[in-house]
Amino acid sequence: MLHNNFFGGTGLLRLSEAGSAAVGTFRVSLMSDWFTTSDFLCTSSHPCGAGRTGDKSTHFGTTAALSVTPLPYLEVFGSFRSYANSNDLGRPKLLQVLGDSILGVRAFMPVTPDRLFRFGGEAQLLLVNGTGGVGLDGGGTGARLRGLATADFTGQREHKLPLRLHANLGYRLDNSGKVVEDTEASRGGSAATSLPITRIERFGLGINRVDFFEIGLGAEGVFKNVRPFIEYTLDAPMNRQSYVCNKNKATTQAFGDDCLGAVTQNGIGLSSMPSHLTLGARGYPFLAGFAPMAALDIGITGTSKFIEEVAPTPPWTLYIGFGYATDIVPVAPVVKTETIEHVTQTPPAPEYYVRGVVHEQGATTPVSEAVVRAQGQSYGYATSTEGKFETNNLPIGSYTFTVHAAGYKDGTCTATVTAGGTAPAAPVATLAPNPFVTAGTTVPTSGPTAPAAFAPTAPAVQDPNKPKVTYVDIDCPLEALPRMGNLTGTVKDEKSGAGIGNVSLTVTLADGTTKTITTDGSGAFRIADTQPGEVTIKAESDKYMLATQTASVKPREDSNTTITLTPRPKTSNVVITGQQIVIRQQIHFETDSAVIKSDSNGILAELADALVRAPKLKRVEIQGHTDNNGTAEHNMELSQRRATSVREWLTAHGVEGSRLDAKGYGQTRPLAPNVTERNRARNRRVQFQIVERAQ
Repeated sequence: MLHNNFFGGTGLLRLSEAGSAAVGTFRVSLMSDWFTTSDFLCTSSHPCGAGRTGDKSTHFGTTAALSVTPLPYLEVFGSFRSYANSNDLGRPKLLQVLGDSILGVRAFMPVTPDRLFRFGGEAQLLLVNGTGGVGLDGGGTGARLRGLATADFTGQREHKLPLRLHANLGYRLDNSGKVVEDTEASRGGSAATSLPITRIERFGLGINRVDFFEIGLGAEGVFKNVRPFIEYTLDAPMNRQSYVCNKNKATTQAFGDDCLGAVTQNGIGLSSMPSHLTLGARGYPFLAGFAPMAALDIGITGTSKFIEEVAPTPPWTLYIGFGYATDIVPVAPVVKTETIEHVTQTPPAPEYYVRGVVHEQGATTPVSEAVVRAQGQSYGYATSTEGKFETNNLPIGSYTFTVHAAGYKDGTCTATVTAGGTAPAAPVATLAPNPFVTAGTTVPTSGPTAPAAFAPTAPAVQDPNKPKVTYVDIDCPLEALPRMGNLTGTVKDEKSGAGIGNVSLTVTLADGTTKTITTDGSGAFRIADTQPGEVTIKAESDKYMLATQTASVKPREDSNTTITLTPRPKTSNVVITGQQIVIRQQIHFETDSAVIKSDSNGILAELADALVRAPKLKRVEIQGHTDNNGTAEHNMELSQRRATSVREWLTAHGVEGSRLDAKGYGQTRPLAPNVTERNRARNRRVQFQIVERAQ
């Protein structure tokens, strides 16, 4: 159900909908608006005369509106508005406007099932009350012409959403400046020397000197008991009246107002144009037709930069109101007669469905998410997790279905729908026919090998009010494509990013087999027809340190990986002696932790490279040592964890774990007395002792 907006027609607060309610619906609404603020119209940057700053402004208004829908494509509406503005720096402090009215008519595309977009237009007559008297001022009469568009997702059969989107584009002929011409002429002594009204008066009376090009966008959620909405509107001034600003330049500047032309030239025209962001909601409680409403209207621009041609925009306004809608066309009563039982009902037409199972050829493995499409149809049917599908109601005839599924060759299956077909022995649970969604959940196969779950039972009694349903069962096997994958990649230099040619790669495949290949001149490599799964790649080159990396091969895809090699240093930081491996840079850990710092990755990479290139070192003990800070028990445990962290880093980078032992010695083997910080730093170390060599 729709209710009146700010102007009297159906829609949001400021936006109109390209539509209306049912024919004969009559709507009435009453709405009040209020705000109060300080330092709005008279500020230090925009004073209201010498020393007149820091104003206090309050606004209160009411709007009564009504509308009626006489035809499916027409709505007539109107509103009556009164409001008052008070400002402690104004003269007078209180300004009242009684009787501004709007009369309007709207034409639009009638609502039909499943129509997404509706378009229309509306015309409004803006009647302005005169100042200093009672009644309308004919010279101030204006008009509003708007084009309307609505996208309604609530009535869609497919992809239905509780959402409506609205767009308005229009032009407002604003002649409200005519109602104060006499007042301005009297203040200046004559029309030639007229003195413009003050900013406080312009705001209080809603006076504009120019027309406006109006743009509005909005959205509303359509729920059972509440309809939240949001809208944005922008009014761009258009000087159709050829109004000349600054006739009295000294007075205009004294009030801190700019002119439309000057502001636009300075590039800040948008900041002076009225624009609003509105957040609100309508409720639909227990009483049919009754709809309370609340909205917060936030001024985005035009609230602090003022021009003489346009009334200021309030920083915020709170709207509270309600609407009531009723059908003025009485509903004809339903008369019950005794003859209703003698009415002859025509039985519904029979319905025919094709249902089937898509499975792997030569196996019972179901193929899910396959798309089954009858030749000549633009839509298809998706199979369930059990590989089953069911069509919508089909005419009698022969059909060839194409079946497409990822990982399988495209296949076909045929079915013939005849009037002499037999319905299933027992009812089968089905969904409503839908061209884009799997309809059936039970698809029995025919023949003596049918599963016991689909064995015939006693015939079901046919309901005369429901159509007779006939099913045609088909079987759709698909031939599986090869499931092997390909591994491709590039070996690059860590510093330059260039590809490295002639790199030896040892690849351990998912099935445990090993392949050795060499990169081409650009550093690229490819292994075809590889079993899917995780592979390990070890890259070796004389000028670079060894690198080990894992990659994942996917079935029927090219899986790509990049291996980065670090150039070998000119002077090695790792030296293998007779009894130990000496490292010239110590491995660093986080304070009181076994977490290895990132600055030690380089020395560890050199160490891993040296161990892999020295296979005769059968066993190496990784020793962790600490200084004497802390208890002996804690230091022993910390040194063990640090030695284990180093072992895990090395095994993760290609060193066989069976060659490495990790042992912590705590503070038991210092290199120097723990009496100075320098000695303690020497004692905090990791050493590598050669335990066993090959003969």
